[in-house]
Amino acid sequence: MTLVDQRFARSEMSLREAGFTALIQSLGYADALRFLAQFNPGQGDYVKRQDQIFGDASVDEIYKQAQKHWERRGD
Repeated sequence: MTLVDQRFARSEMSLREAGFTALIQSLGYADALRFLAQFNPGQGDYVKRQDQIFGDASVDEIYKQAQKHWERRGD
């Protein structure tokens, strides 16, 4: 097989699937997703946004607020 033939041996979709499979087998699902997320810079300042949303609330307070929200949605 020549270099040109090797370049097109897999379709783009097949290559992507093989890459995802290799990442997952090597890193596991969670770390593979964490790895891929590094290539998406996102938007804004996450820490600043988090402070705007939660302020000084504790994890327990945030959980209680989330629980109330889901209870209201269930009605």
